[in-house]
Amino acid sequence: MVTSAEREPRNPVVRAKLTQPMLPIGHVDRAELIEKLDTLAQQKLTLVSAPTGYGKTGLMAAFAQRKTAEGCLVSWLTVDEEDADLARFCRHAVAALNGFGEGVASKIKQVAEACGIDDDGLDGDVLVSLGNVLFEALPPDEPCYLLIDDYGSAEQGGFDARLLRFCSSTPSSFHVVVTSSAFSWSFQADAYRLGYGCLTVEDLALTLEEARRLVDASCEVPPSDEALIEAYKRTEGWPQGLVLVARTLSGACCAADVRLDGTLLIVRRYFEAQVSRLVTGDLLSFMLEMSVLETFNRSLCEAVFGSGSTQALLDELIRRNLFVVPCDDEGEWFRFNHLFGDWLRNELLQLRMEDIRKRCVRASEWFYDYGMKDEAAKYLLLVSDFDYVANLTEATCSLSRGDKRTHYLLWLCRIPSAEFAESPLLCMLSAWSYITNARVADAQRWIARFERSMQGPEHADSLDPSIVEFSSKCLKMKCTAMEGDGREALAQCDELLSSGYEIKPSLMSMIYQSLGEAYERIGDMAQAQEIYLQAQASASVDATMHQLLFNSFSFAEVQYCFGELDEAREGCEKLLQICPSDFAIYGAICALLARVLLERNEKDRAAVLVERSLKRTSYYRHIDMYLEAKIAQAGCLAARGNLSEAYETIVEGILHGEQEDVPRAVLLHAYFKQAEIAARRCNLRDLLVIEHKFAARVHEEDVYCQLLLSFVHALAEREKGNVEAALEALGSLTVRAREGRFVCVAVKALATQAVVLHSLGDETRACAQLNELLMLASRRGFVRSLLDAGAPMRDLLRDYSMSRKAGAAVRSYVKSLLVEFEKELPTTPSGIDDPGAFANDGPDPLTPRELEILKLLNMGMSRKEISDTLCISVNTAKKHLANIYSKLGVGTREEALRAYAANRSVESGGERSAVRDAKGDFPSYPRLSPSCSVLRRS
Repeated sequence: MVTSAEREPRNPVVRAKLTQPMLPIGHVDRAELIEKLDTLAQQKLTLVSAPTGYGKTGLMAAFAQRKTAEGCLVSWLTVDEEDADLARFCRHAVAALNGFGEGVASKIKQVAEACGIDDDGLDGDVLVSLGNVLFEALPPDEPCYLLIDDYGSAEQGGFDARLLRFCSSTPSSFHVVVTSSAFSWSFQADAYRLGYGCLTVEDLALTLEEARRLVDASCEVPPSDEALIEAYKRTEGWPQGLVLVARTLSGACCAADVRLDGTLLIVRRYFEAQVSRLVTGDLLSFMLEMSVLETFNRSLCEAVFGSGSTQALLDELIRRNLFVVPCDDEGEWFRFNHLFGDWLRNELLQLRMEDIRKRCVRASEWFYDYGMKDEAAKYLLLVSDFDYVANLTEATCSLSRGDKRTHYLLWLCRIPSAEFAESPLLCMLSAWSYITNARVADAQRWIARFERSMQGPEHADSLDPSIVEFSSKCLKMKCTAMEGDGREALAQCDELLSSGYEIKPSLMSMIYQSLGEAYERIGDMAQAQEIYLQAQASASVDATMHQLLFNSFSFAEVQYCFGELDEAREGCEKLLQICPSDFAIYGAICALLARVLLERNEKDRAAVLVERSLKRTSYYRHIDMYLEAKIAQAGCLAARGNLSEAYETIVEGILHGEQEDVPRAVLLHAYFKQAEIAARRCNLRDLLVIEHKFAARVHEEDVYCQLLLSFVHALAEREKGNVEAALEALGSLTVRAREGRFVCVAVKALATQAVVLHSLGDETRACAQLNELLMLASRRGFVRSLLDAGAPMRDLLRDYSMSRKAGAAVRSYVKSLLVEFEKELPTTPSGIDDPGAFANDGPDPLTPRELEILKLLNMGMSRKEISDTLCISVNTAKKHLANIYSKLGVGTREEALRAYAANRSVESGGERSAVRDAKGDFPSYPRLSPSCSVLRRS
């Protein structure tokens, strides 16, 4: 063969590009593949496309040697990145064509000079002209081959069409073979349309026999057939992959001896060198994050990544042929080469696990929605606290994965989803994963799968039947506790604790935690607190972070029910400091702390915590914690007076909870929040629906939820107008709530009773209930529960503040409540001197200072307290009060406040109706009859 190097002796770059490479050491003769290429190359253009390391260059070199031996004219051209310039590419193509002989070279030179190939005036059709001249220059009927290697390295998309036109304009005996990692879509489409052939990854992948020859040539000691088959399966016939792992394959006797994954240093270095030069930026990030997916399609990628550029990135990834393997003939589903995907996942671990978990939970949700339950279980397991789930699995049935040094993400991603249902270990892991994510029905399905898998012949003798039975009982007990059947859960916990089975600390903590939940359901909160402390002690033995956090959180929840707001707040604050922010329990802690702060009327920080909670929970994963977040969100909205939005929010959470089979207790708490908001909106129809749904789900022995149901019933009776029935129900549940130490419920019930009695004009009983309420609520610092009672509660508190019967602590508490009422009620503008707040248009209007003092007087302050607040003397305060009385035409403090309230009620009444008409909402306080207004009483 005459090479163009002989015609370019002074240009070493061109000489190197035109030199045919030598076959690599250990090259495997692939006669069948070369024969197939020879057949395809009879056409004018043949494309050879495969990722790096598939032996494209070696195949071309062997083909060139074969055709040269047959006496054909062969010329070689290696392309690089700089050949993306058309003029440079044409000059090198001319140099390659010169290799076909002196006669060809002389005629090509004339055309090249005419087309301006050596100056800036290059003719765009120069390749077509070169193709035409070959009709005269080449020997007739003598096959000629132009082999262009690594064409895609220059990203030649700008002149693909010119190359096609060149091939079309050449003689039938002239053949072009082009190799590339990938070709542009348009180039492939046009080539196929013109009938040109192509070799792909499927063609270039080694057969098992070829793999044996390659491995034997690369290894000092050939591996066994079993080891080779394992390596071949992992590399999928990728020649370079087998070469890379030859050292680990040498002398391997069985599949277990083969270490072949993306963590190997030589594999990492190879991919880093080869891929980093081809892929950067967004496409590389996309590849890394997508590597957690066993298979993927466009819809899944859109759901997981949610970016507007996702489709374009996926198309580019497929076009570049970066070890992307099609899974079906339709080209809908794809996956990565096993070894390449393993390397990507190893690199992915350098990112934050929180970001990886976000992708996995979206993938799990997508698979679940599309009915692919095994895949959904796999990705939910990736999202879960795997160490905790694995500890529970090992403690329950002594099953564990063999290689604990490998990161669990790499280990799980290497297991096909189809194998989950057949493996007892994976079934058990999936069951615990669904339990920790509060998906009871799905957990029960995997428990049944675990029991079936243990009956199979391959696993029948792997575990003692008693251990299998104990494992199933542990899982079913936890499901029972989450479903809220307190008595049954207590019986199952006692059976496990008395089984005689050696229970490890992590499992013991979980059993105690379930026992605490059971005691909560039957209303024994004190016993539940004690059990949670025991669970905490067990979890501390092996430092199980998940269980430690969950037990502390459950303990704080009980404190909140007991009305121990300071203690619950302190517990939540500590938990937020130690809980990883990517744990779902972090969102539940934020929601609980938001509810505690909301009770103290710290609305701004509560809103921030609600946002954090919603970001870390979803209705698919941890539906119970998601619903807790929606309860807190609805509370924040209601506290700001957005009752319609609050109602929509809680209804949204309830709908998800009912669809996703949320644990019953959390759903009942959501019903109660919905009922509270419906009562404030005076919506009897919704209250009746809520009461019906509540009664259908509550268990008779569930003391706490029975109290909530009684409260909902009382709210509905009051709205119906059956006030005496409402009072009877409220009185009964108040007694039961105080006996059970459910202070939160007791405070709400007492506040409602006081307001209802006030509406009936029964001031004596109303004051008695108010006094009991204040004695209870002042010790705990309740605010929101009283503010939600609205304007009637404000009037009661104002009258109470003037009575001077209470102690200093209660009086101070009442005054602080009145200050909050001044800021809170929608009928009360934010400042007394605001327009419309007080009709100060008499013949002798009040001064700004007198208006300020009147406002403080309305908050229940004494003359001494007013003087301290305004930094004036007591005598000056007395003079201002005397002027106020004179201008209002009253003689006492009580008469002045009645005039103030009457004046403001008249001014704001029209605004209240306007608000309801405009927004379709109702006042944020209970509806009262006209006979109980301040004006009528006075």
